[in-house]
Amino acid sequence: MPLDLVPVPGCKLHVGEDLVSVQEIWRSHSDLGLPWHYFAKQTGALEIEINSLRVQRSPITWAELNIVSPELVSRLREGTSTWDEPADLLSWEEATTSAALLAQHHGEALRLPTEFEWERIARGDHDRIYPWGDTFDPTCANLTEAGVGHIEAVGLRQNGASQHGVLDLIGNIDEWTASVYAPLPGAHWTVPLTETWSVDPHVTRGGSFSHHRDLALSRRRHAIYRPWEGAGFRLVTDHS
Repeated sequence: MPLDLVPVPGCKLHVGEDLVSVQEIWRSHSDLGLPWHYFAKQTGALEIEINSLRVQRSPITWAELNIVSPELVSRLREGTSTWDEPADLLSWEEATTSAALLAQHHGEALRLPTEFEWERIARGDHDRIYPWGDTFDPTCANLTEAGVGHIEAVGLRQNGASQHGVLDLIGNIDEWTASVYAPLPGAHWTVPLTETWSVDPHVTRGGSFSHHRDLALSRRRHAIYRPWEGAGFRLVTDHS
């Protein structure tokens, strides 16, 4: 089962936003009743060089995971999930171990993306607010606003594609990254050094079917906060 990998050019990525901009984003989501600290993590500034990548078009499915980690497939949701849905409910350790096994299986240096590689993929070359553009569209991602209420198969929402053709970045399942959370340099004073309330210190991106539109933001940083949840993953490899 070959992986569908798409090229994403490297760039110098400017991460973070000024306080006024982030406050405006927070206010624009006031109807959701979300606390300030959800958004405050976007404050600060960091410039980072992102290498050219080949990126899995959609997250790893149960069928792909079954090739290397069949013991995890028992987590298909009580017989209601299908093989072409993205694998979820995985711990970070399970995701990284499976990624290493898939790399060995496919004979490529595949791995989880860093959180800022993920952000580069989502923002594209023109700093898109959402992977598909600058206007929120509930049909572009399986979030609460889509009204689905459960995970769906990968690749269904072609209108949610990023500039470079990467799908399912937003909604359906949260995605693990390789990065441990840390505040951005110059972050607002309310931003904690560590999120002691998260299940795992590693950053997730994109949100799941049970999250709201704030997690559709290409710059939005997240984590797993409920112990009965996990996340899925997609693979990347450096591309010279």
